[in-house]
Amino acid sequence: MADYDKVIPSGQGGEIRVKIHGSKIHPGRFTKSWSVVTNDPENKKLTIKVGGTVKQVFDSSGQLFMSGFHDESISGEMILENKLDEPIHITGWKWDERSLEGGIDEKIGIELKEIEKGRKYRLSAWKKPEAQPEMYRGEIILTTDLPALPEKKIPVRLTISRDVEVHPNRVYLGEMVVPEGSSMSFDRQFRIIAARGDTLRILGAEPDREDITVKIQEVQAGKVYKGTVRVRPPSKLGNYDGIIKIKTNYSGYEEILLHVGGRVRLDFKP
Repeated sequence: MADYDKVIPSGQGGEIRVKIHGSKIHPGRFTKSWSVVTNDPENKKLTIKVGGTVKQVFDSSGQLFMSGFHDESISGEMILENKLDEPIHITGWKWDERSLEGGIDEKIGIELKEIEKGRKYRLSAWKKPEAQPEMYRGEIILTTDLPALPEKKIPVRLTISRDVEVHPNRVYLGEMVVPEGSSMSFDRQFRIIAARGDTLRILGAEPDREDITVKIQEVQAGKVYKGTVRVRPPSKLGNYDGIIKIKTNYSGYEEILLHVGGRVRLDFKP
């Protein structure tokens, strides 16, 4: 990335600063070029080239992405190997600030072990008991004694699935425009999915409001169901909220709550 936006006075020189992001270039030799536009009639456009070599410092065995069900033990690990001739010591690790703000340290455990002094390290991660079914994302910052690479960031992801899931997990109808003094219906669809097994049966659906109706049909036996929510809100300005209780035969998921939301806006057209 080159940057220069100043005028060079007559008879003087100017400096163009170039910043190379090595993390965005594959290891090995590279050549980059850019154009400089001037008001010199003899040199209206100049092409400047820069080249160099990007060295890979660490080679990793893979990514620290983990997934599984809420009642399973979920873990993962990666091996980091020093590719330089000189030894590199990883002196510590920490979560980045954004990850800590989301409380990821309470959901994912981390351990760093040196396998071969200055050469090879193992970074392990696992699901903590406090972690609930959802996706967690964060970054681990490794600190090293290499001046050229004082920190190395490692992305971490943990996906915990439920046995039975509803997609979307909330039915949102947005803005519902209703004629003043009249009524209109608004439909939305959702799916109920058994993530493992094929014995799921839907026993019923109970809305907590009379202006909500629900129809559920089987798409794939014991696995997938499609539901349709029909809302006929009152002709009254304001927020709309409701809850549907979905009854199933699945142990631990006998009652699933599906929230319905939106906002009513009145149409005053004559």
